[in-house]
Amino acid sequence: MIRRPPRSTHCISSAASDVYKRQMQQGLDDDLYHRVDEHSEIGAFSEEEKLAAELAERFVFDHGALKTDEAFWERMKLSFSDQQILELLSLIGFCLGVGRLLAVLDVANDCPVNLTADPGEDPSFYAHG
Repeated sequence: MIRRPPRSTHCISSAASDVYKRQMQQGLDDDLYHRVDEHSEIGAFSEEEKLAAELAERFVFDHGALKTDEAFWERMKLSFSDQQILELLSLIGFCLGVGRLLAVLDVANDCPVNLTADPGEDPSFYAHG
């Protein structure tokens, strides 16, 4: 998973900042970071990374359908162990939950997030979270 620290953590002692620096050293640059939502089109991500991104999108936008999509889970099991799937889902759920907590408390309001699964539906509809 690609993780960028909040703006307030760009200090030398920040653990989040250290994670971000390691990702940059491993080939993630700002352009690629800002194009993660195009993961399936740009050819810059491995099949496992694309599948993990699809899992995250589907978990956020339609977890009900995700639960019963046997074909998707077959693809997941070809690429990930049960433990890895649990870890991915745990991290996705944690990030989603913390993001919503921060939005409710209006703590982190500097990163707009499109709330629609399809930006074409309403590209101007953004909320903080």
